[in-house]
Amino acid sequence: MPIAYATYADYVLDTDDNATAQARVERKLEELSADLRAECGIRGDGMLTGDAATIARRLVIDAVYGALVTPELPGFVGSMEGVRQASFTADGMSQSFTVASGRAYFDRSRLARLKRLLGCAQRAGMVCPYGW
Repeated sequence: MPIAYATYADYVLDTDDNATAQARVERKLEELSADLRAECGIRGDGMLTGDAATIARRLVIDAVYGALVTPELPGFVGSMEGVRQASFTADGMSQSFTVASGRAYFDRSRLARLKRLLGCAQRAGMVCPYGW
């Protein structure tokens, strides 16, 4: 059975999302944990410990939540499902927003921190063939 970096209980505790079916959440947690292992080059049994495990748990939970839960916009009545971008104007004031729901994305800065912890982050360097 694939290793998931978070459990359904972790997901509910962090997101307060009790509406999404447990089987659906657990499947997404497993899928995105596999994606995270592939992204970071984690081999073997995939087990992480300490800070790396904490960051992996947060990455997977956030990505699953973004994929399964339609965001709500305060003050807007109605379903936001299918909305990708919108703007509102009233009395000379305007507001616009972009929604990235239905797709699972890993937070870039948190993913970079995990990669640094695991020793697989990109490094930039320079070679000077003439010496200094």
